[in-house]
Amino acid sequence: MSQSRLLKGIILFFGIALFSYCTKIKGTEIGAELIPLVDNVNTFDTSFEVVATTSTIPDSSLPLLGRDISGAAGSYILGYISNNQQFGKTKASIFLELKPTTYPFSFENVSDSLFLDSSVLCLKYDNTFGDTNAVQSISVYKINELLKGDSAYRTNKSVAFSELIGNKTFTPSILNDSMFLFRQNTKNQLRIRLNNSFGSKILTFDTSRFSPLNNDSLFRDYFKGFAVVPETNGIGASANALMSLSISDTATYYRIYYRYNKNGKQDTTYKDFKFNNGITSASVNKIERIYTGSELAQHLGEKVGGDSLVYIQAAPGTFSMLRIPGINTFKAKKGNVMIHLAELNMEEAVTPGRQANLFFPPLYLYPEIYDTATKSYYPFLSDGFVNGSFDDASFGGIRKFVVDKNNRQVASYKMNVTRYVQGIITRNYPNMPIRLSAPYAVRYDDLFISFALNNLSAGNIVLGGGNHSSKKMKLRVVYSKL
Repeated sequence: MSQSRLLKGIILFFGIALFSYCTKIKGTEIGAELIPLVDNVNTFDTSFEVVATTSTIPDSSLPLLGRDISGAAGSYILGYISNNQQFGKTKASIFLELKPTTYPFSFENVSDSLFLDSSVLCLKYDNTFGDTNAVQSISVYKINELLKGDSAYRTNKSVAFSELIGNKTFTPSILNDSMFLFRQNTKNQLRIRLNNSFGSKILTFDTSRFSPLNNDSLFRDYFKGFAVVPETNGIGASANALMSLSISDTATYYRIYYRYNKNGKQDTTYKDFKFNNGITSASVNKIERIYTGSELAQHLGEKVGGDSLVYIQAAPGTFSMLRIPGINTFKAKKGNVMIHLAELNMEEAVTPGRQANLFFPPLYLYPEIYDTATKSYYPFLSDGFVNGSFDDASFGGIRKFVVDKNNRQVASYKMNVTRYVQGIITRNYPNMPIRLSAPYAVRYDDLFISFALNNLSAGNIVLGGGNHSSKKMKLRVVYSKL
């Protein structure tokens, strides 16, 4: 029987078990006390070496950033990391449409009675990954190509832009501050003032038939959106962080402050252009990883016997392919045994380039089965899902901090794959490779399963590989003979 057919058998078996609400006790679901005491007479404890290598995520597997059921986009990443010694550099740019809130769209009075005070691009700030005190230089340009609002784009999508219309130099630490502005209080915003000529031109438009403010098509033909791009030279060359920004939030907008004549006097007001105005807006988050000169660059690719270090970077980043040949040897020697616990264990390895005060480990690491025949990935259905929903509490993969023998706080991860290993031993399921990554979101179209895990681009970690001198990645197995 081929690996592909065996894998389909696995999925069918586990699917029936899950969706018929079968309740089975497994060691890490309720408590470690359910695992029998290891006495080396009736119950045994052993471990298998994990052969691990590091690779970059291929273009076809990069995050695909679309919309939720309400049409909202998630948090996008902006900024420049110039000095992550373990993982190199990252440049993240945002491209988005902000449009009139309705059509036809109008300002007070006629165009020659409107006077611009200023116009500002505002982006809702969430958090920062990296150095909040290193200066960032962010420029705003006009997008040159028409993007599709109903399309989801991967994080390697390039967008043409030109004509600088604004710039801001700042440290991310200021984005936590509150501001008291005209008729409003704001906080947690990146605010970039744009050139007066840009806002003044918009103020000249009326609502006539061919005006850009008459309908969505005409407006998009006139202005295709904002390109928000980090500058990597000059004052921005030492930036060292990525900022998470919610582009669908109500605090994200392009705002024009202006004056107009009212009852013989000038009054001051503003109008907003929003991301979603009833017609879906287009957006792209381009994230470029540059590994040249980093520690990671020395550990990419297949290595005979695996690598001593494994470099995992949150998507779009890197992954590790794991192989555990010892399971086959164990099965041949021990025959049919009862697996009480099979647990993948891994711990952070400290390397010279570690900057734990700036760059934190991913919240989740996630393993999945790789079918070498079909080149497809599948979840650990029996171990990771309860009634069809992913259960990280019982499956594991959640970041925990421990103190190692050198009295350093490091990250540790454990994944429960007990039923999967039992299937290899007693049901002759194939012992397939396992992909380990820190995904932004996980999706299996054939199984109608999808769920989110890590924040985009947030987190990186160096793990001990299977042949590390002191922090070996391993599969621990507690079993009894039948």
